[in-house]
Amino acid sequence: MTPAARRLLRILPPVLGLLVLAGISAGLHGALKHVRVADVFDAVRAISHRELLHALLLLCASLCVMMAYDVPGILFARRLVSFPSLKLQRVALASFCAYALSHVLGAPAISAAAIRVRLYAQWMVPPAGIARIIALSGSTFFIGLGAMLSMILLLCPRDMPLFGHAVPPWSLRALGAVLATFLLLYVVAAQKRGVLTILGRSINLPGYRLAFLQVGLACADTAIACAILFAVLPPSPDLTYLRTLGIYLAAFTGGLFSGLPGGVGVFDSVLLLGLTFYLPPATVLGAILLFRLLYFLAPAAVAALCYAGHEVWISFNKARK
Repeated sequence: MTPAARRLLRILPPVLGLLVLAGISAGLHGALKHVRVADVFDAVRAISHRELLHALLLLCASLCVMMAYDVPGILFARRLVSFPSLKLQRVALASFCAYALSHVLGAPAISAAAIRVRLYAQWMVPPAGIARIIALSGSTFFIGLGAMLSMILLLCPRDMPLFGHAVPPWSLRALGAVLATFLLLYVVAAQKRGVLTILGRSINLPGYRLAFLQVGLACADTAIACAILFAVLPPSPDLTYLRTLGIYLAAFTGGLFSGLPGGVGVFDSVLLLGLTFYLPPATVLGAILLFRLLYFLAPAAVAALCYAGHEVWISFNKARK
């Protein structure tokens, strides 16, 4: 690949993200025309203590899933590479910091990998083992996202914002079937626990048990995250959890592939476009603001403190020796 092509690949995702954001912003112009900032904050204050407590309990469950994200990767790496046993708190620290910080730093595949390399190298995991942990942990999220998207596209294609009412349901179901087929092929191939060769490259397979664990963790992660959003939305007769999940998946996918840190702008705009069919724009903006604080900013702040504390502790121990 030429240097010019590499530069183009580096700048293409953020440029596409900005173009998508500009298009969505144009579509939001009418919805936001009469929304005042005071109305948004009034909507946040209107959220009851019970709804907020429900969201916080769901957030605790989400944090537990985040801390278990590297478990399949570590079990997979240990089959192929020998390294010292890792305590549960170390696995939880690496999983949580990589997951929570990568969503706000942007380029999650790169930022999460850098955090895992730094931490696991300190714990004497060899490079081959770290590479396998990163590969499986990184693929877990995308596998779960594909599984949830395929379910929504197959069962509730009309609940997908932007496309659900503009594209024939059969075409969305066909896309869901394609995603489900890829997921099934992955699990079937992983069952052999051998080596798969694609385009001349050998890929070790984790086995069907770890493949199912990947799917379960990632689906639980996405389902709980959407439940946090649903908890801070006021009740609406037509807005069910499944419809919220369809909107959330479309928003998260758009934000993820936009290349912007945390999907900022794209994620929020797609959520707003989808949810304003059921609730006033100011109410939706208030819920999105609170969701951003609970699911993205609060875990990222805690993860940053944990990571910094760990680095200080390591430096202190080195200075003592």
